[in-house]
Amino acid sequence: MKEKNKDVKIIRISLVWFFIVVIILALIVSFFKNIIFATNKIDDEDEAVIYEENQNALNMMEIMNRNAHLNKKIVNEEREIKYKTEYKENPNIPKDEEQIKQEGKIGRIKVTAIQDLQENEIKNEEIIESEIIEEPTTEIIYRGTSEFLKKYNVHVEDNMYLLEADILKKEAKDDSEILMNIPRYLNVILKEPGDEWIKVLYNGQEGFLKTTYITSESVSPLILEKNRVAKLKNNLNIDMDLSVPSELTLSDFKTILSENINDKYKIFEQNAEVFYNAEQKYKINGVFLAAIGIHESAWGTSSIARDKNNLFGYMAYDRDPYNSAQTFSTYEDTINTVAEALSLNYLHVKGTKISDDLVARGIYFNGTTAKSVNVRYATDPAWAEKVYSYMQYLYGKL
Repeated sequence: MKEKNKDVKIIRISLVWFFIVVIILALIVSFFKNIIFATNKIDDEDEAVIYEENQNALNMMEIMNRNAHLNKKIVNEEREIKYKTEYKENPNIPKDEEQIKQEGKIGRIKVTAIQDLQENEIKNEEIIESEIIEEPTTEIIYRGTSEFLKKYNVHVEDNMYLLEADILKKEAKDDSEILMNIPRYLNVILKEPGDEWIKVLYNGQEGFLKTTYITSESVSPLILEKNRVAKLKNNLNIDMDLSVPSELTLSDFKTILSENINDKYKIFEQNAEVFYNAEQKYKINGVFLAAIGIHESAWGTSSIARDKNNLFGYMAYDRDPYNSAQTFSTYEDTINTVAEALSLNYLHVKGTKISDDLVARGIYFNGTTAKSVNVRYATDPAWAEKVYSYMQYLYGKL
């Protein structure tokens, strides 16, 4: 019983101290409240809080500059923006080859940054403001995927060649309409690659060829020479322009005028270079010139050719061919004389400049073909066909 009374007494003392502490805290709060807000009262009946306007607004950049210590630095500068590179697959480029479609261009940006420095080296940087001045341009690169182009080492628009004659089709299928035949060794321009068919351009006509007989210079290095000769032969026809050089080389002239059984005295073989030079000097097809000589002199075996060095029956008239024919000192003289006469009088329009010293008179001009020369040059109406047959023979020896 005594213990219980003791506990009650302790509780009562604790409560007394609790109320004392509360009262003290209340007095303290009241005291400071009066002090803090006393200056905020005005004499008017209504109470209002007066806030003084800040006359000195904070300038963050100024504060940062003023308070920056030695290892920090603020920079304002223009910088480069690296461009991106984008790759795109392209079936019209050889596999693994790359082509730049669009050049990349570096952009520019203006930045404000805070840099942390240590021994004059930038250890950290914080961009606080930036403005793009010029956007960068993405670089676009085409990456080729064509196995065909890689195999033949060619590109679209390059020449390709036929190892055998073939047929140009309207569409890439066997039963497609036939557009034309393309002779052996001639070239076509590649337009679109493919595995079984390719699209090409030949003589202004687009169409499709199978890849069976297709080759390239890289794969078949000798094809260029075969192509050159094939084009010469392919251009041969009785209506061809004879007022221009034949495009045969000196070696070609030696080839076509050598080892001919009918050239018993080797006259044409020995003068191959003369015929070549004559076509350059007088703007005349030299093979046509040689064919006339062969026809008129029976390969140099006629009496006029043998006795007068006249391979063309030049100035010979039907009433007395042998006696009226002009005599020349050499075969070279007769070749050059007839080449000049044909060029100045038959193959070129009056006033055409042949060389620095020669201008065409055109007095017998009727055109630039063998048939047109035949009109005024020979009385035999079949003369042009006969001469042309010798041209075919000579071209055939290439």
